[in-house]
Amino acid sequence: MTIRQWKVFRAVVEQGSLTRAAQVLYMSQPAVSHVVTELEQQLGYTLLDRIGRHCAVNERGLQLYHKLVPILEAIEDLEQNTADFEKQAPLRIGSSITIANMWLPSLVAHFHSLYPKTPMRVQVDRAKEIVRKVLVNEVDLGFTEGVCEEECLVRLPFSRYRLTFVCRPDWPAAKHKILKLDQLAEQAWLLREQGSAIRDSLDSALRLRQIQVKPAWESVNSQVLKQAALAGLGIALLPEQMVRPQLASGALTEVKIEGIELENQNWMIYHRDKFESEAIRGWKHLIEQTGTENGDE
Repeated sequence: MTIRQWKVFRAVVEQGSLTRAAQVLYMSQPAVSHVVTELEQQLGYTLLDRIGRHCAVNERGLQLYHKLVPILEAIEDLEQNTADFEKQAPLRIGSSITIANMWLPSLVAHFHSLYPKTPMRVQVDRAKEIVRKVLVNEVDLGFTEGVCEEECLVRLPFSRYRLTFVCRPDWPAAKHKILKLDQLAEQAWLLREQGSAIRDSLDSALRLRQIQVKPAWESVNSQVLKQAALAGLGIALLPEQMVRPQLASGALTEVKIEGIELENQNWMIYHRDKFESEAIRGWKHLIEQTGTENGDE
């Protein structure tokens, strides 16, 4: 039996004749008759009593009709609402801590205004962990920063940020116009954890110069490091946007380091084999637009 046969038979019962059923189904009367006969043959019993040129549904037909109606209604409801399933499926987003602090909330709010029916689940973790989650399909989209070289990932740039060394104005390092490289080891450093994009940027720059520093404070939270710097506990490496108000007010001052200027690129990433749903295409358009506005095409 097929759903088409069921729908034709339902129309015959509800319209009271083969002719009227054919009209509402936009079929010929012989075609309707053929479908019902075919259904009867498959069932092994008749559904209509045929007397001369007239036919009427019999008791077996009525019993089948009452069982078919709720099934067909459920199928038709499914057909009508399937288009919304994709929009209603939660989109899994992973973000590095820095991006989650500074860019992601406004991006998510903008996306939600465009796709209000699409729910989102956000996970915040280290940049390297976000890359791993995208690779193993634990998240659909990742927002990460710094170096991202995996060939199987699609990377869309959308902004970049400068990293700045800051301390309180009365911290000893503040009196130096530029810190020499041989002075770095003796400083009290307030740094992000190893594996974070900000820490990787610093470690890479120091590794090239064969320098190692040991942090006095190490944290997954940049705000913690900013507060430690404000308390006069050392030199923190932070996104410039995060400390711009404190630099402007004089609560913090920038420390220049000989030959070291650091900047991180922000990316939206997804696996190249990932099916691009309407929601993912929407995010791509939003990120491309944001990148264009920020000069990161």
